[in-house]
Amino acid sequence: MNALTSQYSPVRHTEILMIEDDPQDVEIVMQLLEEAHQNSILLSHCSTLNAGLATLSKANKIDLILLDLSLTDTQGLDTFRKIHDAFPTIPLIILSGNSDERIALAAMQAGAQDFLVKGQFDSTVLSRAIQYAIERQHQKLELEYKNLALKALSDQLERANRELESLAAVDGLTRVYNRRRFDEVFLAEWNRLLRDEKPLSLIMGDVDQFKAYNDTYGHRAGDACLEQIARAIAKVAKRPADCVARYGGEEFVVILPNTDLAGATYVAESIRSAVHSLQLPHTTSSVSHRVTLSFGVACQVPDDGMAPSLLIEAADRAMYAAKESGRDRIQVHHADCAINLQSRHTLQWVSRIRDALEKNQFELYAQPIQALQAPTSEPCFEILLRLCDQPGIVCSPSLFFPVAEQYDLMPRIDRWVIKHLFAELGEINALMLQEAIFFVNLSGATFKNMEIASFIAEQLARYNLKPEQFCFEVSETVALNNVEAAAKVTRALKKMGCKVALDDFGSGLSSFTHLKKIPADFVKIDGSFIKGVLDDDLSRGVVEAIHHVSKTMGLQTIAEYVESLAILDCLNDVHIDFAQGHYFGPARPLVDTLATWQTSTFTECLPA
Repeated sequence: MNALTSQYSPVRHTEILMIEDDPQDVEIVMQLLEEAHQNSILLSHCSTLNAGLATLSKANKIDLILLDLSLTDTQGLDTFRKIHDAFPTIPLIILSGNSDERIALAAMQAGAQDFLVKGQFDSTVLSRAIQYAIERQHQKLELEYKNLALKALSDQLERANRELESLAAVDGLTRVYNRRRFDEVFLAEWNRLLRDEKPLSLIMGDVDQFKAYNDTYGHRAGDACLEQIARAIAKVAKRPADCVARYGGEEFVVILPNTDLAGATYVAESIRSAVHSLQLPHTTSSVSHRVTLSFGVACQVPDDGMAPSLLIEAADRAMYAAKESGRDRIQVHHADCAINLQSRHTLQWVSRIRDALEKNQFELYAQPIQALQAPTSEPCFEILLRLCDQPGIVCSPSLFFPVAEQYDLMPRIDRWVIKHLFAELGEINALMLQEAIFFVNLSGATFKNMEIASFIAEQLARYNLKPEQFCFEVSETVALNNVEAAAKVTRALKKMGCKVALDDFGSGLSSFTHLKKIPADFVKIDGSFIKGVLDDDLSRGVVEAIHHVSKTMGLQTIAEYVESLAILDCLNDVHIDFAQGHYFGPARPLVDTLATWQTSTFTECLPA
């Protein structure tokens, strides 16, 4: 092997291996490198492919390969492949004759950095080709390294996300699924078996007299008891599709897909026996000297005409029937859930509501909210909903909302209202003389899911509407049923710029203390108290108290069901901020209401 060196050798040389069987070509390359003053390059030479492979295997560092495709021991593209496959990270430049250009181009496509035609390059071209080939290879390797690092990070994040999802779905104490995960699995299995027309069974189990157990042995022992029971249930219901979840404090539920009533009863009896085998002492139980459970079993082939919640209700009723019958036993819900728990009239309403959602047979109405003491010039309207699926008939929500709530249709209705309200306002907003505030009620079912905030944000952006134009109402009862969920959603709404109102306040006779977490702007006083302010001192006292505390908390008050001038005068005496009711105008179609407001102010339209 020959080597080209310089008397001024830097600390780090660029080492090139030239695999070439023509000594004259090797001499030419060496001379060109000398002409280019490439003193930092060490050029080694091998005359055969096998010698080159051997040298590469032994060498600590080769920065670049100059390769002739026509050697004594190999010819053509195969020459390149053998070198490149063995040492893919070393940049390679092809040295070719005129007849080899097509093969050289193929080698470039397969990974060679460059090719030079013999006799057609000078020292500058050679030096530049070497420099660029090494730089491109470094960039390629750096990019591959970064991609590998990103993939490793992505894999790590994916594993972490899976772990977080798993933690979010698992009950922290018992390590079985939690209520949230149960809801997801139950609805997924219901829909799957609806298509397959196969049975779905539920087992509801509740620890008998668990409060007495906690009082006797302490809460730590109670937690240990629940952990052992959960493990016992999970050992019995262990098919991949089975789902064991902690449904409540001491209540467990088991989902058994593709299982008929007899099979589910057998599983429930097996769980009951497994719990007996634990021999957990319960000396204060009136049932047994050991811990026992009462079980309810229900089965249903899912049907499109019934609510999934009815199966849960059937299992729950059966479980309480087991408790009433003496506890430590299994009660089977024998009747068909749909027939037993609902009427044909209810099913007709379910069908009408679903058709209305699909065919847009609902209509948006609006009712003005009149400013009394509030220093504002912005008109306010409450958005209301009517069902108009039959010619000449307008149905009030009081007729269909109870059914919609029972059959989990309220979230779909809420989204329909928001989507269509925003779409209509998106078209007419530019034509309005002044911006208005629209009050929109959200159901309790909708507040269970943070997705509603994202949906509202998307719709605002889609129709180019200002969030300040909208006030979303949450009823006092809904807020108290799940303060944390209501607070989370309302905070998200406030963050994007929307307003929040507490609706029907006073209906649950709750204190403001429970609702401090809700970042409200308005309090809508329950209409039953407004109707009684003239004749009932208690009703007037409640209205005055709610208004006083609201002002202390920086909230504005709205009185509903203002039906007469006498009631209005009374509310003015109390200094209520806003009023709403038939005295100012009934609910009318949204477009008609806004058209009326465009031509005259509501104060001018008040009855004499």
